[in-house]
Amino acid sequence: MIRNTVEKFLILIHHPDKSRFIISEQIKNAGLIGSIFLDLVNDKSLEIENGKLIVKSTKTDLPQTHKTILEQIEKSSRIRKIKTWITKFSRKSGKYQKEILAGLENRRIIKIDHRRFLGIKYYKTQLINKTIRENAIVEIRDIIFNDKQINAENSPILGLIDACKMHKTICKDQNEIKLCKKKLTKIMRSDLISQGVDKVIKEMQAAIIAAMVASTLPVTVSSN
Repeated sequence: MIRNTVEKFLILIHHPDKSRFIISEQIKNAGLIGSIFLDLVNDKSLEIENGKLIVKSTKTDLPQTHKTILEQIEKSSRIRKIKTWITKFSRKSGKYQKEILAGLENRRIIKIDHRRFLGIKYYKTQLINKTIRENAIVEIRDIIFNDKQINAENSPILGLIDACKMHKTICKDQNEIKLCKKKLTKIMRSDLISQGVDKVIKEMQAAIIAAMVASTLPVTVSSN
């Protein structure tokens, strides 16, 4: 069973057969943090005012990773924009990702293979419960292509698919991808998507674009 948006996000972007994810590192990092924010917004722990994240409650039944991020936002001396927080937390996304994956491993959804090379520790993951991923894809396809009802639980992942360019994970060919993009654009502009979800998605898209641009800039060496 998938318990929240960030788990669904990681399961969907994981290759069904290989030990890797199927979107770029920059997009994955921003998407992971955005997913956590979406969970916290749906949980009523976070609220968005003028593009900024406001902590409404630190009491949540969401996993420890969510609680850690929520506490850091609450302790900040400044109220910051969503994009700023996504960029900030994305730098430590590897730590948060590992925590969430560990929870999925405990429920036998994935397997984590811990390795070492030249003294450096790293890990590989394998999706072992493929049915969960397949069921998630069927549910999303029903919403997009068959007009299944949208609710607070499934609306965040729709925005993530659009923001993180995950169309290939749920579509069978280029024609479906083209249709999917059109339908998602219409859905995201409709009253079916809450303003909180919509705002997080827009700020996450901006953070992703900024991260992608930064990764293509040449490294300059100071002469001083």
